[in-house]
Amino acid sequence: MLVAFALTNRACFRDRQELSMEAVGRTADRFAFGTGVRQAPRLNRVAAIYGPNGGGKSRLVQGLAFAREFVLNSSKEGQAGEEIAHLPFLFDEVSRNSPTVLETAFIHDGSMYEYGFSLDRKRVHREWLLAWPPGGRMRRLLDRFLDPETGEPDCEFGPSVRGPKSLWRDSTRPNALLVSTAVQLNSETFRPVVDWFRRLRIVDTDGLPPNFTGSDIAESEAYRKRVLGFLKAADISVADVDVDKVETPLEELKEILPPAIYTRFAKDSETIEGMKLRLVHKPSDGDPQALDLEEESDGTQRYFSFAGPWLRSREHDLVVVVDELDRSLHPHLVASLVRHFNQQTDDGDSKAQLIATLHEVTLLQKDLDRGQVWLTQKERKTEAAYLKPVSDYRPRPDEALMRGYLGGRYGGVPVVIAPEPRG
Repeated sequence: MLVAFALTNRACFRDRQELSMEAVGRTADRFAFGTGVRQAPRLNRVAAIYGPNGGGKSRLVQGLAFAREFVLNSSKEGQAGEEIAHLPFLFDEVSRNSPTVLETAFIHDGSMYEYGFSLDRKRVHREWLLAWPPGGRMRRLLDRFLDPETGEPDCEFGPSVRGPKSLWRDSTRPNALLVSTAVQLNSETFRPVVDWFRRLRIVDTDGLPPNFTGSDIAESEAYRKRVLGFLKAADISVADVDVDKVETPLEELKEILPPAIYTRFAKDSETIEGMKLRLVHKPSDGDPQALDLEEESDGTQRYFSFAGPWLRSREHDLVVVVDELDRSLHPHLVASLVRHFNQQTDDGDSKAQLIATLHEVTLLQKDLDRGQVWLTQKERKTEAAYLKPVSDYRPRPDEALMRGYLGGRYGGVPVVIAPEPRG
């Protein structure tokens, strides 16, 4: 469960901006759930982020994606001396030469954690981890820092931390995270951080592969039925899905695959296993007909690709992050995807969460609570972006959020200047 994510001096965000999933006021159970954790008792199921083009929505998602990638892979995929993908705010000199700070608060196995790190292109400057175990006080598990006098790295571990601390410290490269390194060396103390970030799913809508859904269908008849139900609930009339595994020569994909991925596959095989997906349509006055997924509309392809991650999210209480959720989708389909998180079902109260950027405003009429709506905007003078919840404007419980947003009451809309009439 995500409690909050904050970033400072990352891309267009110069000053610290925080996305909080904590429910505001008396949020209905439809929109929030109880955590059983005193520090963050109720969390929102959805955070919908609106704003003008170029306002920072995608940069926020990219910040989360970078944090996930760095936590999971900094200890094993980088080499000493390699530069970190540091992306500071560039429009003032102080920010250009300052570290980026990324902070994440989350709940895992009944404990709340606050984990953060700061870095520039050469090294990690600081790294810290706090924990609140069930019924217990806050514990500082890690504080890694640069000695102010020598500039050399050092770290302090909390008294409850057990294990080969000197090995963890000495094995951590300047351009890697100690938490990631320690888990590689079988640390159980820091494993909850890595495990939680594995449960954070960044869905890339540019390259969202349908094979994720297809592979689950191939392995489970029950899952096939669930996917078909997911499609039919959105009025996508599909009678069945055919899944055929195919072997493709790796050489044919050389121009398509990123070089690193191509090299990784080429070490083990000359072919790569893929699959052919067909959606079977059964008209009432004709014979069944199977169409390749590529022959379907863009919207149907995207919705089919969403089925796997969406169904998995409820099963495993995942945090799903999507940039431009509404791309190529009818407003009713977008609403259906959001309701999948906001609606409780007979299979229990899911604690899955969705963070999505979008422009589809009809969701503001009834599918989102005012505490679930966030806005990004850039200051004209500085070009720095900020992030703000609509709840800060204290809209009335019965306020028409869509009308208020489109009318500019909360900000987060482009200021469009009409062309002057020809004289």
